[in-house]
Amino acid sequence: MSEIDFRRINLNLLPALRALLHERGVSAAARRMGVTQSAMSHSLAKLRELFDDPLLVPSGRALVPTPRGEELMAALPEALDRLRTVLEGDERFDPRTARRSFTVAALDYFELTTLPTLWRYLQRHAPGIDLQVERVGRESLARLGAGELDLMLAGTSARIPMAGLRSRELYREPFEVIARPDHPRIRGRLDLDTYLELDHVLIRVDGAKEGLVDRMLHASGRRRRIALTVPHFVAAPLAVMQSDLVATVASGVAARARQLFGLRSYPPPLELPSATIAMWWPRAHEADPARRWLRGLFETGVAAPPSIRRAIREHARTLE
Repeated sequence: MSEIDFRRINLNLLPALRALLHERGVSAAARRMGVTQSAMSHSLAKLRELFDDPLLVPSGRALVPTPRGEELMAALPEALDRLRTVLEGDERFDPRTARRSFTVAALDYFELTTLPTLWRYLQRHAPGIDLQVERVGRESLARLGAGELDLMLAGTSARIPMAGLRSRELYREPFEVIARPDHPRIRGRLDLDTYLELDHVLIRVDGAKEGLVDRMLHASGRRRRIALTVPHFVAAPLAVMQSDLVATVASGVAARARQLFGLRSYPPPLELPSATIAMWWPRAHEADPARRWLRGLFETGVAAPPSIRRAIREHARTLE
């Protein structure tokens, strides 16, 4: 491999290189960067000349990175982040005066339980901070590894088999059963027999055919009827409020359901492990003061509603 003349490097080519290696195609990389296909083809030609390597080669109908391309793909996110830090200087991040945008991928659990309180906090203490919240999806993990997301929030059932990421368990939430206040079958406490006779809502966000409750019931030879399956947390209280359905949800969701929809909640009539909530971020972002501040909002619960703050405090005590 020939030595690179750093005087020839156009820094504008590096984001294009990251897009090309991630998308593995000129057209997709062009769409990602918001440029024409011709401009991206020109960038690829320049990059191949600069690195004296084809970087992407045909394999069937697809393009795959060469060994040099794989090496660059692994190193680029951290390198670009360090370069940005050097170019912007080592100034301290002051959320009161900063103007910055963060992109967070999350399940709608966070939109329902945390986002309203978080946004009120930002308005008061960091008015120049903008948030872009997007749904966790198939592309989220790759975008996180590429440094295009600042944070990803999900349950620990999400498997993160990728080097270059950091994670932290934030807190654990017990479950509650939500139902409309005039439910004809529930009088006082909810016993197991009544619970099993009711029709249930299952929130299925990870494609699993059954939930935690069903696995726990099957272990004891019992079953419940899943009458409705929904892909979003907010859909469960909406379905429950005008029907005889019930839903077993994390306590943060139950708290919002009581507050927003006037529902009641009950302790589950079977022993369930708490839901574990975690966040992931790129290792390349570890030292960035602004992103550290953002992660701190979730780690400490400073911008979370009381139910989440209690869960964080209780979880912290279990780690002492």
